[in-house]
Amino acid sequence: MTLPASDAHAELHDQLEALYQALLESSPGSVARAGQREMLHAIAAQLADARFEPDGGARVCVVEAGTGVGKTRAYLAAAITLARRAGVKVVVSTSTIALQEQVMGKDLPELSEAMEVPPVVALLKGRGRYLCPVKLETACNGEQTPMTLDDGSAVQTPPLERFIALKKRWDGGTWGGDRDSLGPEDLQLWGHLAADRHACTSRHCPQFHHCPYFDAKRAASKADILVANHDLVLASLRSDASALPHGERAIYIFDEGHHLPATALSHFDCEASLTDRRWLQRLDKALDQAGRVLRYPLNLEGCTSLLNQALDDLLRGVMQGVGNEALGHLHEAAEANQAGQNPSTRIRFPHGLLPEELPPLWQAMREQAQRLHDRASEFSAWMKEARQDDETLAPLIAQQVSEIGGPFKRLTDLLETASLMLEDSEPPAAKWLDFTVAGGGMNAGSLRVVAHACPLFASGVLRRHLWPRMSAVVITSATLKALGKFDYFLKDSGLAGVDGVRALEVESPFDYARQGQFTVVQTKASPKAATEHTAEVARLLQKDLLQVEHGGLVLCSSWVQLRAITAALPASLLRQCRVQGELARETLLREHRAAVDRGERSILIGLQSFGEGLDLPGRQCEWVFMPKLPFMTPDDPVQEARAEWLDGKGRSSFTELVVPATGVRLNQWTGRGIRSETDHAHIVCYDPRLAMTPFGKQLLAGLPGFAKRLRRLDGSEANL
Repeated sequence: MTLPASDAHAELHDQLEALYQALLESSPGSVARAGQREMLHAIAAQLADARFEPDGGARVCVVEAGTGVGKTRAYLAAAITLARRAGVKVVVSTSTIALQEQVMGKDLPELSEAMEVPPVVALLKGRGRYLCPVKLETACNGEQTPMTLDDGSAVQTPPLERFIALKKRWDGGTWGGDRDSLGPEDLQLWGHLAADRHACTSRHCPQFHHCPYFDAKRAASKADILVANHDLVLASLRSDASALPHGERAIYIFDEGHHLPATALSHFDCEASLTDRRWLQRLDKALDQAGRVLRYPLNLEGCTSLLNQALDDLLRGVMQGVGNEALGHLHEAAEANQAGQNPSTRIRFPHGLLPEELPPLWQAMREQAQRLHDRASEFSAWMKEARQDDETLAPLIAQQVSEIGGPFKRLTDLLETASLMLEDSEPPAAKWLDFTVAGGGMNAGSLRVVAHACPLFASGVLRRHLWPRMSAVVITSATLKALGKFDYFLKDSGLAGVDGVRALEVESPFDYARQGQFTVVQTKASPKAATEHTAEVARLLQKDLLQVEHGGLVLCSSWVQLRAITAALPASLLRQCRVQGELARETLLREHRAAVDRGERSILIGLQSFGEGLDLPGRQCEWVFMPKLPFMTPDDPVQEARAEWLDGKGRSSFTELVVPATGVRLNQWTGRGIRSETDHAHIVCYDPRLAMTPFGKQLLAGLPGFAKRLRRLDGSEANL
């Protein structure tokens, strides 16, 4: 019997409250949090009427949960309750391994402890983070596939002994085939060993029942709650054999959801080298060898040589069209090069328009690439049928497919890049070429040219490829709003104006006005005069850093700024600093925490990666210093193309893109200061535009409710 809607909702409310109470009782030290309970019921109310069926439409709950709310417990309790009522699974997708480990190691065990029937849970990573046993066997036979970097330069093949040593660990069960459990030295082998869908024969592989990826996939199929990541979810959109449940059979939770648009773009951008052809030689050799070994009448009809010629023609056209400009920039870069780096430059095509001589050359190359792709695909289909008809061929076919897979992926990348380069869309794709001189010299043959194309906005990608496949979605993060509104995120994620979407803020329990102060420092130099402003900030920091009693954090907007500031600090103060790039991130953090625990002053100096996801509670971070507002990277080609398109439409890219994105990042950086109800922190920003410009005042208004102060040039202070 189906309950009336009011009774069903009342029953759901009671189930949620019972589980929440059980969570509190089973977790020592836990206390009820108003925001946590609010989030729990808001998610349930929004998703309760979700229709788990194809084309049922998505119910989406977007929640900005302030630091300290305890969002993970809230969404897990709501999701497992709803999922069991509907008979579906739960997928928790994160952006970072750190949050995955927290969910798997802390939050899900707490949930299981509180439930009479604990959920079955599983962690699933992307295929490329698991070992391919066939590749390991091949490598131990001395048949490692040669590798190249993105710029086409060769990578030295590791010694055979290292592969054999790793295989002993694999055979002995002391290593489970997971990339993330390898040490730094063994990670150097990974490019030769990673599982790859293009080189996989799936259930027909002789190692199928001993494959780490398929073991994880089998565990995932039995799980009630799957922990994955944004990359894997978006990659599944391009695969018919995804290990993740279909969107109409699961509740999808995107934690760290502010990363979702950028991750989506990264899955639909394309790149292909126009100069590196070694993969084409390997593909030709691998196809020829497989055809002979398997006695298949493979007739490539000169496809590889024709494609090679078409690439030559395209490269010649590129050099005739934009080569002089690129070479001029490269010569300038080589002369100015002080760090021994390879000179490089970028040529972006305004408005996505290629010079008129290039589209026919791209088209001719794409046709030849498609011919080769078709031949290789036909052969692949034949091998699939052959191993089904004769299982004794399976080991041989698995090895041949493994050899073909890597270069075949490069062929696929080339085809996709050509298609997007030739696409005439509105808005147009961002299109550019990267030129690099390998080895640092300008000699012939050292030039590397890589073509790139990328959709301008994630909104269209997500609206076409992700949301139509979903039934019930939670998107959450501590920083989804920009300038106090959800507009920027909803537009960027393709959810603006979509039916079935609700966005809400659950406020942090922290008393920011009591616990923290945000000070804007007036400077003589304008932040636009980067050299003068950085020099002035460095002088101010020499005094201000002495106020740090325990832990502090300096967040720089660029490597140039970071180096200038550290170079200006006196040696006595620099010895108390731990600077990004000097040691591995985790080593720096470990040393910082240990120093603070010993009662010493310790100051971390870093960039954006230190401004987000860094949890330094209590004395570990009592001061946060920002030399400059965290604007987006000015030379990012996709951002440049976006701004160009918006400005060309009579709109303001600064207002629509730059300011909101800066607001999100500023909130992230500011959030490093207060991590618990007992923390106290001072946030200091040396960018007077926050107090002196209309956009700065917008940014300031979008921050948590700190006591806000202005420090004038004479050192006096006033309320903001």
